[in-house]
Amino acid sequence: MVYNPTYSTSIFESLAVLSSFSISETIWEKYEKFAIPKIKDSTIKLRGFLYYLKDLSPKEAAEEIDSLSPFIPVLSKLKTQIEPINNIEFQEFRSAALDFFDAIDFLYVNLQDVADVHSAYELSKPVLACDWESKEDAHWDNY
Repeated sequence: MVYNPTYSTSIFESLAVLSSFSISETIWEKYEKFAIPKIKDSTIKLRGFLYYLKDLSPKEAAEEIDSLSPFIPVLSKLKTQIEPINNIEFQEFRSAALDFFDAIDFLYVNLQDVADVHSAYELSKPVLACDWESKEDAHWDNY
């Protein structure tokens, strides 16, 4: 069985919860009981998807990046709204939300690494060029 990770469901759930966040003390207790478990559940699912990245081809990883890319600006905006909250009452929510954002960032970076399978080689080209063209290694040119 081939597992094809789908991030959108987990992201949509938390995105809906995070976008409806309001520091309204009248409904905060009810919202908190609903929101925090949803965000934590999505975070766990996203971290679980990391296990399956090793099975993705670079093309599949690029497709996943394309499906994830539209979420990044929205999540970035939500993160900038939630990060500065210092009220102790909202710390558990803030912590869960920031963990979710970190999981998305980590997943996105790892997907980029899989999609760009030659990135390590590309990064090492300048070093290899300098190393192979040195006088000390000129004797290897005859082989």
